[in-house]
Amino acid sequence: MLLAVVGFALAVWVVPGLRPQVGTVVIAAAGRGAGTINSTTVSLHGTAGWAALGTVSGSYPAAPSQRELLAVTVLAGTYDGVSLGTDELSVTVTVTPGRVEPVLVGIDQGRLIPGAVYAGNDDLNLGLGELSGRFVPMPAFALVDQNGRTFDNRTIAGRDLIVAAFNTSCHETCPLYTALFFQLQKNLPGGVMLAEVTTDPMYDSQSALHEYAQAFGASWTFAGGSRDALDTFWRPFGVEFATGDAHTSTLAVIDRHGYVRLVYRGVPKVGHEVPAAVVNNLDAAGLKELASGGDGWGSPDVLQALLTITGPTAPIGGVAGRAPAFSLSATDGSNVSLGQLAGRPLVINFWGSYCPPCRAEMPMLQRVMSGQSTALLVLIDEADSSQMATDFLHSIGVARTSLLDTDLAVGHLYGAVALPTTVFINVDGTIAGRVIGQLDERVLDAELSTLGH
Repeated sequence: MLLAVVGFALAVWVVPGLRPQVGTVVIAAAGRGAGTINSTTVSLHGTAGWAALGTVSGSYPAAPSQRELLAVTVLAGTYDGVSLGTDELSVTVTVTPGRVEPVLVGIDQGRLIPGAVYAGNDDLNLGLGELSGRFVPMPAFALVDQNGRTFDNRTIAGRDLIVAAFNTSCHETCPLYTALFFQLQKNLPGGVMLAEVTTDPMYDSQSALHEYAQAFGASWTFAGGSRDALDTFWRPFGVEFATGDAHTSTLAVIDRHGYVRLVYRGVPKVGHEVPAAVVNNLDAAGLKELASGGDGWGSPDVLQALLTITGPTAPIGGVAGRAPAFSLSATDGSNVSLGQLAGRPLVINFWGSYCPPCRAEMPMLQRVMSGQSTALLVLIDEADSSQMATDFLHSIGVARTSLLDTDLAVGHLYGAVALPTTVFINVDGTIAGRVIGQLDERVLDAELSTLGH
């Protein structure tokens, strides 16, 4: 098949008046750990079906290193899938005439990792970061949706996922998450999946989930499963099982390769565009949350964060205004105000123990910030107790105290609508920029080089 693809390009070349439009596809491999691959065929899928690019074998390194497996000339155009042996994954590969299109395949024990195919320079760099552990992968999970279909890692592979914790007997904040999903559904970019996953394995059977979806006319995924299966799914987010309205309100964004990128905590702001069925399902406390605007974040914030984390790394945008004043207690028992920190540039990192990206980001922050003497790193924990925050920092080897924003008030002032969020403060007290989501080390280095100037 490889000869057929290349041969077709050459046949076009010799037809008078026609020139072939061809480019080069380079297939590279990396894994979460080093390994070897037996002789296996790599294929590319296009409008004419699958075409073999060649056979590969041998060792592959642990990311962020990579090994080039093959380079092949193919017809220019857009392809929509890559396979390694019998493993097939959807991915858009755009081949431009006269240019090289890199494709990275993530391999584990000789098999494609679900969702781990990256095409183009930006996604390749993202992939190496993900495979090397800079981002936190979702654990292996197996749930069932309201229609009896499987909802697992392979279901979400290749699609960005917005997932919220809920239970059908909750009448305070859970219906507001459902209202948020109605708003998100209208504006989602292509390839994004919505799912509400129950936190009540005792009550929320498949039929209960189906009834809930039907009652609201919701078409996205409502998933449940056994107690063990749901515990596996929610444990990384610190979400406990619910009983009625006693629950942990959480929303997470998981990228198309299966990595947790953002975590939201609290009650969304849904405004007045709420289906009547949702309003009717709210109790008095829920109606109060609806009227008050919840915790101030809503669908515009989630959509903007989604576009930021699932696209190429964007530069930090300027943010006008002075940093809001605060005074918070710290994990060592002291009290710290913004005024006490005046005179130095600040890097304020908002985080939580229930935020997987925070766990991945924090050691890098400590290493980079400890290697310079200009800016001061200020950690602000959102909603954890002092003991929980301290235990978390110790568990990842971060020898720093953290301030405690127990009611999320300071985070709201600084626009930390999701975790992690990092805010950069100039030496004169003005806000230089804000990054929502896990920091890329290159972005941090670039900001530190100009902070306070």
